[in-house]
Amino acid sequence: MTGVSVIASILLVVLCQGVISASPVQEPPDTAVINQLTKEAYLIARQTPGKAIAKGHRALQLLKNTDYKKGVADAFLALGMAHLAKFNHADSALIYNIRALELFESLDDIKGKALACYALSYVYSFRGELRKSEYYSALSLGYFKEFGDKRGMINAYHALSYLAKQKNDLEQALSHINHALEIARTVNDTTSLADVLNSMGNLYKDMGLFKNAIDSYFEALALWEEIGDSTGLSIAYGSIGLMYYFQNDYEEALEFNFKKLSIVQSKGELWEESKTYNTLANIFNARAQYDSALCFIRKSLNLSRRMNYKAGLVAAYHNMAFTLLMKSEVDSAYFYGKKAVDLARSINDPLLDNALITIGKIYRAQEDYRAALQNVFEAYRMGKQQKRPLVISEAAALMSDLYSLTGRKDLAYNYLKEFHQINDSINNDAFHKKITRLDLQYEYNKKEEVAEFLRMQERLLQEARISRQRLYLKGLGILALLLVVISAFYIRHSRFRARYALMDLEQRLLRAQMNPHFIFNALCAVQEFILAGKPRQANAFLTKIARLMRNILEHTRQEYVPLDQEIETLKLYLDVQQMRFETTFEYYVSVDEAIDPENFSVPPMLAQPCVENSIEHGLLSCNKKGYLSISYLLKNDLLMLEVTDNGVGREQALQKPGGNIKKGSLSTSLTERRLEHFRKALKEKNISYEIIDLYDGERPKGTKVVMLLPYKKIFA
Repeated sequence: MTGVSVIASILLVVLCQGVISASPVQEPPDTAVINQLTKEAYLIARQTPGKAIAKGHRALQLLKNTDYKKGVADAFLALGMAHLAKFNHADSALIYNIRALELFESLDDIKGKALACYALSYVYSFRGELRKSEYYSALSLGYFKEFGDKRGMINAYHALSYLAKQKNDLEQALSHINHALEIARTVNDTTSLADVLNSMGNLYKDMGLFKNAIDSYFEALALWEEIGDSTGLSIAYGSIGLMYYFQNDYEEALEFNFKKLSIVQSKGELWEESKTYNTLANIFNARAQYDSALCFIRKSLNLSRRMNYKAGLVAAYHNMAFTLLMKSEVDSAYFYGKKAVDLARSINDPLLDNALITIGKIYRAQEDYRAALQNVFEAYRMGKQQKRPLVISEAAALMSDLYSLTGRKDLAYNYLKEFHQINDSINNDAFHKKITRLDLQYEYNKKEEVAEFLRMQERLLQEARISRQRLYLKGLGILALLLVVISAFYIRHSRFRARYALMDLEQRLLRAQMNPHFIFNALCAVQEFILAGKPRQANAFLTKIARLMRNILEHTRQEYVPLDQEIETLKLYLDVQQMRFETTFEYYVSVDEAIDPENFSVPPMLAQPCVENSIEHGLLSCNKKGYLSISYLLKNDLLMLEVTDNGVGREQALQKPGGNIKKGSLSTSLTERRLEHFRKALKEKNISYEIIDLYDGERPKGTKVVMLLPYKKIFA
């Protein structure tokens, strides 16, 4: 997790811990309702701030006739958090948190002071007042230490690391996050540990230590998967997607970022949503799809303006300037580039160096080489001070270009050499180096003095050859060791990818089975039974739905399930569909006599998508009595599954008004991917999936699906 959202996501946890675990205070008996209101306000402050504010004010109203200062302080703290979640930065959030701190100080409540200081650090961070934010973060750390609250110490160190990173002090940021990690490994709190590991990965990424970053990201991902934390998973998806982006694997980068976007939108995480739009814009820019990039930049810009999120505005302005420059709209690019630089300077945003490089490129396009060099050199100097190799590398390449254009060939050569040296230190992959050289050569081929540039390149290559020749004899043993290490890493990485690909497939399958539309309609049917005064039918229907959902959830975790359990789940699904539509179709399930359903195990839930397609797109559109037949047979050491219906057929289903079988296509695609997985894993090429349209002459009379599936015997 990066940026303000780090503090945002952990602040609520810290505050809730404060409510639940604070030291007992002697209270009058009539404060029980007040405490409950305050506690509820804490718990819902971020998700539904309007309700939290109402509960907080109700608590304050009840406190008018009491001398219960601790309750007033708690209510102020809850209101401060809720107002901040409503993006009311300038007044209410600050006022309520300051009042809370004053009361906690008068009571000498150490835990309360720690929580209030931590909340104020968050408020000032969001307002862009980083010095005050750092001051209150340090105060909260001291109070948490005094109180002995290790989780609070973790979060305070985490906040201090974020603030150091905002000041571009990456070494100090890494020191703080290492303190947080050291404590987090001693506390039984998976969420805090995963948050810290992800932030550590972000720091390593900014420092150009990509291997360390990837290790931290995957360790955080494993922890979030262990506890089923959807917010954490969204963070991991974004971080891993960023690593794919840096490796130029844009398809994977898009897939992981869209996964993250889906989660943060469903949870209303506007900060993360804004940042994800900017990341998607970067990926589309890298693919030269500038119109798509602009679409996502505008979404990010609108969200950041709505939240008055200045760091988000800097990122959006910078992306807008870069994209417009790529579209050769130089004047518009300058307008947004200047806004990005000015705002970044005013809030000391870490993106300032990148914004300076972009404005330098814009000046270069305007042939104002002096202004371009001035801005790029400032970015270069900042990169040197902050030890940021990626910034230094990009600035050095651009300065080499600019000095070449202004006739300073000696400086152009020196900066080009530095660019190569930094790139070699960041990435030792030979192919990547080759591509980098080709990219540079392409850029310089557009210059008037191509010959001199080629001579520079030749000199660099000659120096590299001499260096390699000196290292050959000493490096043979090291090379052999590196080959072993790289091979082991590649195998490990391949296993990780295969594992996560299978997990992703299983998750998509589960979403396809647990169709929200189906569940909604089923529950509406229960409601209709109840309203119609049919409690027995409602109870029977609800029982079948519950059993069906339990079976689906249990079977999704297994690669094979006994055939009798698979058939039971299938019948439950069909019964539910019959009850929904008042038996507009009949079904038959048959099993070959040579098959023992209790002894044969099959991959779960392969028949259900076919059955769902038959019902939704075939039988329900049919104006006659529907029939559905499901049969299991043995054929060539495989299990043959046949699903046959007498519906309207696929062609007519597509021609219906509003006819859209996109979901059917999705379930069909998932089924084919699962069978492809078994085909490769078992090396059984006969595993197959086929849809057959049935006809009576030229008139459609239904559809048949035939699958050849693997199976296992429980007892030989």
